[in-house]
Amino acid sequence: MENDNLKNDAVGGLKLGWSDFAALRHLPHGKHTWYEGTPEELLQLVRIGWPHRKPGLGRKDLTQVVVVPVEPDRFVGNTVLVDEETVLHAHWDRRQRGEDAFIRVTARGPREKSTFASVVLYSAETLTENGGTRSGDYDWEVVCLLAGAAQTEPMDPLTMARNMLEKHGGTYAPYSALEFAEAIYYWSCRATAHVEKSLD
Repeated sequence: MENDNLKNDAVGGLKLGWSDFAALRHLPHGKHTWYEGTPEELLQLVRIGWPHRKPGLGRKDLTQVVVVPVEPDRFVGNTVLVDEETVLHAHWDRRQRGEDAFIRVTARGPREKSTFASVVLYSAETLTENGGTRSGDYDWEVVCLLAGAAQTEPMDPLTMARNMLEKHGGTYAPYSALEFAEAIYYWSCRATAHVEKSLD
């Protein structure tokens, strides 16, 4: 999907758009959360929720990373609640070319119902940290879609580590030991939904 096809929108004079990273990851029936409307409709939801945005995990203000709550209708989450009968798969993976690889554990089973949803956006300045790039002439870019059973879903601990250690593809944030512990505990009984063929 070409980012040029994802129209930007303005909120109080700010230009919003999709990052190429998010546009390629959040595809229907993939291993990540997706939205069943159009990219433009999602930006409209962000515009509506913008006044209620909060700082992203590890951030102290609204200047770098924000999490915008949106209506969960038409969102499909990517997590499976694991129990003793869940079939798990482990495989070698990486988020995008040039980043360190890792072991991803996926689970066969029904995805958790999306009773909450939010959209994570990075500011233009934050996107260029640690060798990063922008995807267009936007003030803020959609980087991640979140949807699931928790109102505030903890970030994946590996993503937190990538950010805090400033690994390629990460943007620094000073997470606390408590934030790491809460994330590890939350994700200890969940896994990404298993799909036979990766779409990213």
